[in-house]
Amino acid sequence: MKNFTMQILQALSGDAIYISYYGNDEKNHSILIDGGMPNTFQKSIKNILSTIDSLEFIFLTHIDRDHIGGILKLLDSQNIDKIQNIYFNSGNIIGIKDSKLVSESDGISLVEHINRSSRIKTNKKEITIDTVFDLDGLRISFLSPTYDAIINFNKSFNLGKIKEEALISDSETIDTKETICNLANIEFKEKKLIHDPANGVSLAMFLEYKSKRILLLGDAKDSIVINTLKEKKYSISNKLKVDYIKLSHHGSKYHTSKEFLDLIDCKHFIISANGTNKHPNIETLARILCHKERDKTQIIYFYFNYPRKQYEDKSLRLLTDNEEKEYNCKCIYDKTLFELEG
Repeated sequence: MKNFTMQILQALSGDAIYISYYGNDEKNHSILIDGGMPNTFQKSIKNILSTIDSLEFIFLTHIDRDHIGGILKLLDSQNIDKIQNIYFNSGNIIGIKDSKLVSESDGISLVEHINRSSRIKTNKKEITIDTVFDLDGLRISFLSPTYDAIINFNKSFNLGKIKEEALISDSETIDTKETICNLANIEFKEKKLIHDPANGVSLAMFLEYKSKRILLLGDAKDSIVINTLKEKKYSISNKLKVDYIKLSHHGSKYHTSKEFLDLIDCKHFIISANGTNKHPNIETLARILCHKERDKTQIIYFYFNYPRKQYEDKSLRLLTDNEEKEYNCKCIYDKTLFELEG
């Protein structure tokens, strides 16, 4: 019997992860992490809710439309009575004019739903790297956010419109003739925290269930995760061993650095993206495959939650069959369900 299942729902450009596990109390438990874009509720979440009596925990990694949209649709539905707890960092909800992702109104709507409900409970304190949940055999700790990132988030309402030159986009053209290792050596960049407050407070969740360890990085910033790992005494010689990693920010090249890869030991990487905004980016996959600390005798697996054609239609640079052989890796497309034994 598989006593831990994880579904990486097809949430368009966003994240929505449903987890079911058999607890120490000999009962089944259900958790939803993020809700994807608004139509994710009708397409996926609604069907899941029809099979369970209650949804014990919803964790919102951060207030971005592609993570909160499906949750708001859930709260507007008759299924709201199945929700027990919603955990998220509220702070001052970001309001950036003309933004299609970060929405002040979405955050306000979430708070209003919670306030109107007599059943739904939420966290009293902000969730940080010091927070730990022990949920009947599932332990959840966090590699992000830090207190500094939350402080920056709470000030962000006054930031105003960010100047164009401060923004980094994944939509830059990639030379399809470049080798994988040449792509891996392109300089890594990361947006400064002051210019990226919403992702700065994204929850990076470390799940431990019996012998299994999973990193669900949300849209967490690479530098925050690295600093937390180092504070926990992980290093090149003492790596964090993980069974699966859901890559940060849908495989963006600005969220997975060589320094992060120095600190982890993992062979299975999950990508939640549909090709929008050029996610996932080939540079991210290249860094993993060509990382100097990698044991090249062991195969690397990349799991995509949409069919290959979805990414081809967006003209993404993907790994070819020859490159998969050359770099000892396997790309598995349209993979949404992971069944694990503890």
